[in-house]
Amino acid sequence: MDSEIIDVVTGWDSAPAGSGYGGLQSLAADGFTGAVVAGMTWGFMLNGRLLGVFDGRIEDFEDESFKAYRAPDTSLPLLYAMQETGGDVRAQYYTEETPLKDADGTLSAGGFTGYIELSENVLSGDYYVVYHGGKSMSAAYVGNSKRLITGDDAFERANDEVGIYKVYDVDIELVDIPDDGSEDDSVAPAAVDTAEEDEAVEGTDDEISDSPADTVSDSPTEPVESDDAPAPDSEPDAETPAPDEPASSSASTTSDSDVDAPSADATQAPASESATAAGADAASAESESSAASNASSTSAGPSSEPSAASDATSKNGSDGSQTAAESESEESGSGDDVFSAEAQWRNARSIPSLDPGNSKRETAAKRNAKSAERARRPKSQAPKPKRTQKQTSTPASSARTQSPKQTQVDSDAAEALEATVSKLKSERDRLESERDSLRDERDEYQSRATELEARVEELEAEVDRLEAKLDEVGVHDTAHSMSPDEALQGTNLFVRYARKGEATLEKAHAGQAKREDVVGNLRLEHHTTFDTDGLGVEGRPYEEFLEDTPEYGFAKWVVTDLLYEIGETGNRTSLAGVFDSIPDIDRIELYGTVSVPIAEDETEPRNFDIIFRDQMGDPLFVANMNDSRDPATKPMVSQLVKDSRAVAEANETLGSAFVVTASFFEPEALEVAAEKTGGGLLSRSKRKSYVKLSRKNGYHLCLVEGRSGEFHLNVPDI
Repeated sequence: MDSEIIDVVTGWDSAPAGSGYGGLQSLAADGFTGAVVAGMTWGFMLNGRLLGVFDGRIEDFEDESFKAYRAPDTSLPLLYAMQETGGDVRAQYYTEETPLKDADGTLSAGGFTGYIELSENVLSGDYYVVYHGGKSMSAAYVGNSKRLITGDDAFERANDEVGIYKVYDVDIELVDIPDDGSEDDSVAPAAVDTAEEDEAVEGTDDEISDSPADTVSDSPTEPVESDDAPAPDSEPDAETPAPDEPASSSASTTSDSDVDAPSADATQAPASESATAAGADAASAESESSAASNASSTSAGPSSEPSAASDATSKNGSDGSQTAAESESEESGSGDDVFSAEAQWRNARSIPSLDPGNSKRETAAKRNAKSAERARRPKSQAPKPKRTQKQTSTPASSARTQSPKQTQVDSDAAEALEATVSKLKSERDRLESERDSLRDERDEYQSRATELEARVEELEAEVDRLEAKLDEVGVHDTAHSMSPDEALQGTNLFVRYARKGEATLEKAHAGQAKREDVVGNLRLEHHTTFDTDGLGVEGRPYEEFLEDTPEYGFAKWVVTDLLYEIGETGNRTSLAGVFDSIPDIDRIELYGTVSVPIAEDETEPRNFDIIFRDQMGDPLFVANMNDSRDPATKPMVSQLVKDSRAVAEANETLGSAFVVTASFFEPEALEVAAEKTGGGLLSRSKRKSYVKLSRKNGYHLCLVEGRSGEFHLNVPDI
């Protein structure tokens, strides 16, 4: 993960954290927003959801203790998760030609998911606008101290800046936190799956239709609503009678306000009471028509309290419309907060990118329109009875009709299943035969491989015996010789792998490869400007001489051991210039030069004993060797700092400069190193032994001691 992000996150306030999946689930249940880290594996969380895992896998948290850092603003975890996930640069604009506020309006209207970065040619700081489904949050790091500013203030500052900004399109897949295997359900999220929520919304109309209906009381003058009266026998689609029809002529049920027919006692009342009741029923039906119109605006709401919603609409009359509107406003959310619909965010399985309309809310909207249409049906239409199976046929005749048909269907289905079973058995037998054949072939190859391995061991033992015998008599096959300096000046080392798909320095940097696997797969090959066949250096074959030199030993230590020493001691941020550059090493030049500009169209070479370069030939590390038994002196360190500083000012790729000695460093040499890097007890820099050139540029100064083929980093002390 990016070292600057790690630098910022580790400066956040720490939060209580447990261990394993249970600890992550506890943070999720608390709605935690921030970052978690276990070893070299990082994750970002927003409102309890795990946005991604970086430099590792979710399994790295299993049974492991981890740290948690609480974010000072909700925009930062989402921004860092998007930056680490990576995305496509969708567009690039100059603020003077396309103001930031214009791009913000377009992206918000289009439901964009990604972020804007305004940092190029901007001196005051770095500015970001993060989008999720068109809703945005802003953050900025301003000044040399990188002071954090968020919200509207950050956006206004960014809109006033002049520079180049880029629009990144990013998709984020939420990571499920595995079950820790415990029986405690207290930390399980209470959210309901989106599909289940949609099914619950779709079932609202049916639940309302089947709910207990309002009934008319025995009082002839005042209708009273009751939730305890049973619903009448009627069709689900039947409509209420017109207000001017007598209430005793028919009983109706609607999906929005179910009204029962008058009771038997009410129909047997005197004529005057019946007339009064009929008038009351007509008024009640008119009130129901108004209530049904109001209820249509809330038909897509939660189905847990349909009866209560109907009662409130009937009792309040025109006020019920206002209540429904307020309920709909609460359902949709105000929109001021980018994650105001908290339940929808927690139920989401992934964050949408450019098409926020592709969601299950469209289905809910269609159901709202359908419910509203039913509520607008004219109330004057009398219910039309439908013929049921009981009216058209008797149970005996229906059974006689269905029995032959069902028997034929069962017979056809049984034959089809038997044919399928027979086909599957044949396929199973064929695969078993093929498996047995492949097993025999595998055993034959394994036997042959064992024989060849034994033969190889015999031949290797014979070679070792013969080489030892040649060494005893002092015989070396060298047709011509060369001095050590000439041999090293014409030598380049290359970092290569036996199998590129297996353990590499890049995977080791990401925490995905063990040290022994990388060492076993890495090859340090050499290329020379001269012919090495029969070449002798100091009376030894060239290859033997090369691998025994301090230069070769130091180069091998850098590419095989230094990366793990920095990572395992927790210094990947404080020595980011070294740690992040090691995987980019492609070629190692011995006794080479780096050209630096001194004037227009004029350069000057700077000499180094070892130069580590990337594939483009740009310098990553430079080093000078002291192979004498005398200690390294102050002038040695000062000269390296002078030359490496010139290289770093011309090449931003330089990550570190090394002084390597076969003995030790004089105190004066250590003092000048501390002086050049601003080190000491009062240093406030989070980077160790760092030569700062500008706000964003610099490199590390490292002092290394190498004795008996082993190397140790003396400065900085890790």
